[in-house]
Amino acid sequence: MAAPGTPASEVGLVRSSGLGWTDTYTAAPLLSTTGSLGYTLGEGGPFDTVKMERHLDTQEALFCAAKPIVLAVAAATEAARPKAGDIRAFIIEPGTVVVMHKGTWHDACRGIDEPTHYYWMATCGGGSVWVDIEGGPVHVTAAGRFDA
Repeated sequence: MAAPGTPASEVGLVRSSGLGWTDTYTAAPLLSTTGSLGYTLGEGGPFDTVKMERHLDTQEALFCAAKPIVLAVAAATEAARPKAGDIRAFIIEPGTVVVMHKGTWHDACRGIDEPTHYYWMATCGGGSVWVDIEGGPVHVTAAGRFDA
């Protein structure tokens, strides 16, 4: 249970601190399965999303570290391929973790305007099948984004 006045974004988080450091972790496991940790370098945007993958047996967590990343996704469906009109892109800011539901169609993340690293966690071993986007590719930009 969250402490009174705890922002909704902090529900389910545990915070601690010591001399010269602070820490935050999830009170419950991040994934419903045991996951491997990966590290990916995505090219800088704008970019074309040509293919996507999905994981039917695992969630996937994406960890944005030093620079924002762009995530292109489509909702999980029974279809063999995602449709271009269903794809949405989101900017993930540093310090943010996104957990995708099982079966969510997604491309590898990219940097806003330069190559950018990010971490991911998912159960691995079954291999991934990347499929063409029906009606694609989809051009993705971070137009209209302003840095403060």
